[in-house]
Amino acid sequence: MRRVAGIVTFWPDLEQLMPRVAALACASERVVVFANSPVSQTDRARLLGTGAGDGGIEIVQSPDNVGLGRAYNHILQYAQARGADAVLLADQDSDIEPETVEVLAARMVELTAAGHRVAVVGALPVAPDGSPTRFKTTRLFERSVGSDLPNTQAVDFAISSGSLVSLAAYEAVGPFREDFFIDAIDIEWCFRAWHAGLSCWTAMDAPMPHRLGQGGLEIPLTRLKLAQQPPSRLYTYVRNQVRMLGLRHVPMRWKLKILPYIGLQAAAYALKGNKRRASLSAIGRGFRDGIRLALREPGNSVSPAADASGTAPLEKT
Repeated sequence: MRRVAGIVTFWPDLEQLMPRVAALACASERVVVFANSPVSQTDRARLLGTGAGDGGIEIVQSPDNVGLGRAYNHILQYAQARGADAVLLADQDSDIEPETVEVLAARMVELTAAGHRVAVVGALPVAPDGSPTRFKTTRLFERSVGSDLPNTQAVDFAISSGSLVSLAAYEAVGPFREDFFIDAIDIEWCFRAWHAGLSCWTAMDAPMPHRLGQGGLEIPLTRLKLAQQPPSRLYTYVRNQVRMLGLRHVPMRWKLKILPYIGLQAAAYALKGNKRRASLSAIGRGFRDGIRLALREPGNSVSPAADASGTAPLEKT
């Protein structure tokens, strides 16, 4: 299986980023670093040097922060043009070992051989070592799709970081939504894949330390724990989740659970969150704008990518 890896960055810690890029270079034919923030010439040279002797590294400098959707689409289309079969997506907060990538690739081959139309196989996100109480572990939403393969679970969606995306599936499902910018992009795409007759999986034996949010926030009187996010992320999360109410390919069971969840989220931030006023304002604005945009959704349309005409060209290294 020919693989390209892509990692999207935004003001990263270079000392943490370099070993992650090096690990991806060991497990892929090429690594594309899509920089949503400026990269100095010194940092560029250091990043390019991490691929010596392994997969080549290319840095794409975005003129602005264009979000994850456009970055993912650029990486996947780059891989398509070079005849790759799959793309391993990552972000700067996830630790992905070369062995993990090999497990994901082998599982995709096995699932395909078993007759499944595989869209994506994701790693199992876990809280970083030594901080299970600080960071919330990403929850898996399991689906009752049978597989005889051990340590393999069908899921509603695989989080984008640490996911191996089939390029054949990407062509069938369509691009990631650029207008979502950052949150719920992976959720919407995977629901679109299921609706098109493809499937999404998690390799339960491929753990990936992943930092979700800026720590944990417990919901009072429950055992539920939220990932604490800044107001800007709360806004896009709520806006995009509410926006998906207008999409027919998003299951009704998801729509019915998301509204009370947002209510619990607002209660948690009102009682215990940081920047309470700004956070509640962000949730409220996200809900308002999400409803407005949901009413405009064409329903069954995939509404893939926002029009990128007029944007500055991306600089490749």
